[in-house]
Amino acid sequence: MKELNQRDVNEKFQEFKSYSKADADKVMDNLDKIQNIASSGTLRKYLDDIKLYFQMLGDVFAGRYKKAPVGTIAAIIGTLLYILSPVDLILDFIPVIGYLDDAAVLGLCLNFTKYDVEEYKKDMGIE
Repeated sequence: MKELNQRDVNEKFQEFKSYSKADADKVMDNLDKIQNIASSGTLRKYLDDIKLYFQMLGDVFAGRYKKAPVGTIAAIIGTLLYILSPVDLILDFIPVIGYLDDAAVLGLCLNFTKYDVEEYKKDMGIE
C-alpha cells in the first residue's frame, strides 16, 4: 500500500471543485453537534479551528465573504461531514482512538486551507 505524502494530500484536496447545497445545509444544521463532538477528547485542540470554519462558512453562504475558493469551501464541508459521520476509518465509539482518523482528516484540511483561512481572517478583521 502506498504511503500518503503531503503532495499527494494536496493534490487530492485540489480535486474538490464543488459542493452540494444539501451538504452545506447538513453541516450548518449540525453546528452544535459537530462542536460537541470536537469539544471532547482527541479533537478538543481543534475546537477553535472548527468554530472559525463555521464562521467562515456562514460568511460565505450569507454573501459577506466572496474570496474563498470553491475547493476550500468544499474541503471544509467534506471534513466537517466526515467528523459528523459516526462511520469512518476508525469507528468513533471506540474509546481513545475513535476520533484519531477525524483528527487526521481535520489536520490535513487545516493544512490545505491555511492560506485561505488566513486571508479570510485578515479581510474580515479577525484576530
